[in-house]
Amino acid sequence: MARKILTGALLILLFSPFGGWAQQAEMIAGAAASTEITQLFFEHFRHNFACAEYDFKVMATPIRHKSGVLTTNKFIFGRIANPLEQDEKSMGKEEILLGNVPVIAVVGLETEANGITLKQLEQIYTRKITNWKEVGGNDAPIMLIGKSSDDALLKTLRREYPFFQTARFDKIIKYDDETSKFLQSPAGAHAIAFGAMPNFQLYNHLPVDGFNAAISVGLAYDKKNAHLPVVKAAKMFAASPEWRELLKTIDALPIN
Repeated sequence: MARKILTGALLILLFSPFGGWAQQAEMIAGAAASTEITQLFFEHFRHNFACAEYDFKVMATPIRHKSGVLTTNKFIFGRIANPLEQDEKSMGKEEILLGNVPVIAVVGLETEANGITLKQLEQIYTRKITNWKEVGGNDAPIMLIGKSSDDALLKTLRREYPFFQTARFDKIIKYDDETSKFLQSPAGAHAIAFGAMPNFQLYNHLPVDGFNAAISVGLAYDKKNAHLPVVKAAKMFAASPEWRELLKTIDALPIN
């Protein structure tokens, strides 16, 4: 009887879909801005036959864009928050861009500002407007939250809107999830910051008339893995009509 039970168990394992018990564990880590879009991508791409021998796990805790690139020294894919720069390509890295994620202004819970114009945004970040009452909000000083100079999102803002190049921040916060927590705390009640839209609660969003920015996020991989069927399949899925439709479910835009 025991032998029959053991044989039955082995047969179940043997004929389980894709032999999941023998899958190669693959962690996908990287930039915060690419977390949601990558989770969506692998939620659907993992059913592709090319993924049969892999167990892909998208790491929720963010690390730097550059660190995401470097994880491809060990794992097949890493998450990136902007197209690879020349120095990253010179390391033998390549990219699969998944979509454009909108960048938005976000504020603390006690600003009482319902919306501002692009001109007012510029005046805030150049310190010509320093109190929320000047834009219809509470009588409270505006606290500017920024990111480090090598951050992919800040690079995008400085490229699209030059007034960010000279902005002096009151506080630097690395990751969007930490910024979100700060904005919901008493210390961040009168603060303003920027981040990838999926990483913030709707009640923190501050509409800015005339502002339009996005970051191109996706996956990095090492050239030595370019021949792998799973890499080739990922490229095809990222360019498919199915993926373009899925992007709409998270308010992301396809790569042109």
